[in-house]
Amino acid sequence: MQKDSESKGGIKRRITQACILCRKKKIKCDGAKPECVHCLDANLKCQYTEYKKRGPHKGYVRLLEERLAQLEKRLASTGAEVPPPISPLSPYSPPKQHHVVVDDFPPQEIVTHLIDLFFQHINSVFPFVHRARLKQSILDGNVSKPLIWGVMAIAARFSNHPQITTDPPYWAGERFATKATSLINASLLEPTIPNLQFWGIMSCLEYGRASGSKAWIYGGIAVRICQELGLDKEETLKTPILTKSGTIDYVAMALRRRIFWSCLCIDKFASTSTNRPQGFEIGDYDVAYPSLSESSLLRDPLHALTIDKHTIANDPLMDVVPRYIDVLERFGEVCKYMSRAKTNTSAVTWPPIAESVVLDARMKHWLESLPEVYQFSQAHLKLYKENASQNYLNFWLCSHAMYCTGMLALHRGSLAYSDLTASDLPPDVYDRIQASIHVCKVNVNIATEVFQALHDVCGVNVLPYMCYCAYIFSTVLMTSAFSSDPVSYRKSSASLAILYDMIELLRPYWPMSERLASTTRDMLAAHSRLYDVQEQQQRHEYGFDKKGFPIQAQSGDEVRSMGPISSSVAPAAGVETSQRQQQQQQHQQHQQHQQQQQQQQQQQQQQQQQQQQQQQQQVRYGYMDNTMPMQMPMLPYGQERPEEVDFNSCAYLYDSTLFGQMVLDSSKVNNSEMNYLPQDQYSAMLNEANYPVVSQMTLA
Repeated sequence: MQKDSESKGGIKRRITQACILCRKKKIKCDGAKPECVHCLDANLKCQYTEYKKRGPHKGYVRLLEERLAQLEKRLASTGAEVPPPISPLSPYSPPKQHHVVVDDFPPQEIVTHLIDLFFQHINSVFPFVHRARLKQSILDGNVSKPLIWGVMAIAARFSNHPQITTDPPYWAGERFATKATSLINASLLEPTIPNLQFWGIMSCLEYGRASGSKAWIYGGIAVRICQELGLDKEETLKTPILTKSGTIDYVAMALRRRIFWSCLCIDKFASTSTNRPQGFEIGDYDVAYPSLSESSLLRDPLHALTIDKHTIANDPLMDVVPRYIDVLERFGEVCKYMSRAKTNTSAVTWPPIAESVVLDARMKHWLESLPEVYQFSQAHLKLYKENASQNYLNFWLCSHAMYCTGMLALHRGSLAYSDLTASDLPPDVYDRIQASIHVCKVNVNIATEVFQALHDVCGVNVLPYMCYCAYIFSTVLMTSAFSSDPVSYRKSSASLAILYDMIELLRPYWPMSERLASTTRDMLAAHSRLYDVQEQQQRHEYGFDKKGFPIQAQSGDEVRSMGPISSSVAPAAGVETSQRQQQQQQHQQHQQHQQQQQQQQQQQQQQQQQQQQQQQQQVRYGYMDNTMPMQMPMLPYGQERPEEVDFNSCAYLYDSTLFGQMVLDSSKVNNSEMNYLPQDQYSAMLNEANYPVVSQMTLA
């Protein structure tokens, strides 16, 4: 088919008419008939209006061209030199499109290797791309260049290829990310599917790089392109996409729906964790959830393998994706309204916002309407580890993690009033607070099991979004409601360790996880210092040891041999320690304190050496990204010691800087109320403080 831009004689004509949609959107139309390139990509009906030709008659233009040719011929006959045509007379060329240039890419082996890693670790959660079609477009040479660089950038961290791997692994993707961002220009803002895929993947990448602002902005661009293409409307998604042969392309139609929902999920994560407005809100779209038939159609070969690499024909969890999206939508609503809760009032009111009852009912309805086979239990976990794929097992566990996180975000403020008694509050307020505290405890218990399963079953396939959820639970476990007695203290300490292990597992792969792991590690140490002191005091007061057994009287030699950490003397036993024994004990404590200081200094030196090595790697791979800080403020401690921080305050429980911007935006770590300290000042404060050595817990 010959386009209107060419005439029979091979002389290019100037395009004088654009289609209706291109004129409406004010974008350049190539004038191709029956469909222009933009309408063809968006699978929209292309229409042209009838019009009367304007401008000079084409015969007049032809006459001028012939006269110009005659003049050039006469000049040539006289021996004069004719300069080459100046650029304005050259025909217009559209903006340069990004297509693959072979010389600009790594070897094909590397590209294929990284694409496979992308589908294993990223596309399994956010299905933006179809594997076979992406590889075919690379072979055909028409793949979007920014898209393929973005795919390699986010996948390289999982590679063990000798030409790619780095230490830490997340640095491996930076050279590819630098190339991807260098290709960003105005053409990437055009509403096309490849551009939409690029922005969605880059938003996920920036989230993992702990750049909350970029993650939110890139995700917002993806949202706008979705809306411009009409992907937020079911009418558009039901419109058939035709192949060149005229048949319906069901794969492209199913993928189009998955792209929309992937953009929505990324928008929810990038917005809620940074306390920014959401691009998609309930009521703005009417798109149906992915169907089981579409999931079967798009099923990747990796989705047919269990965690033990056994092939399965039917996956019992394949239809869990709609439940995952559903709970994420509800979680977004909770975060939107709870961000309006006021924490600067001295009056005790509960619930904190008027919408709490409705939000709580919507969250509970999700769990109540969940089929029995999708309910979380250890029995179901064992069953699905044997019969379901790791991909859908990940969706199933993450859906329950999001439910628990939403319930915690809704009720965690009640923990600020856990020490109040019934005589301190009106009966109805007290009952509502106690009910919310109970909800928090129940969901913390469930979430601990879920995150343990994610750690054991999914491993590094868990994206950093779940690390953020685990971090929220760790902050709640710092409240006194979870350490009010020795039994609850040991339980909360064990839960903190599980959450820390979950985040620590992803530390090498995502800078955000590295930040969260460091902060959670400090929380774990502070939790031990804060509550283990109380536990020892209670043991001495009531005459019971850490495991609940009565403390036996010990001789002075036994006490001296145990050292300051494990020594325990019951005042009720009537054993009087001599002055000499006390001096020896103090000397041992002093030595122990000095050893701790030396260990802390060694850790600081190791961190500095690691930072220098990372900077050297930056130079080695030809980039220096100042937007990716290697160090961050840790716990939100002010000038007071960690033991003096009020972890039960509303300011701590509801502080959005603590629950996102501190982790994701280095430029927003200063909060006048919480008085955050830089990492170097905070470490120095810990070194100078003379904390009692009371815990046997050590961190690797």
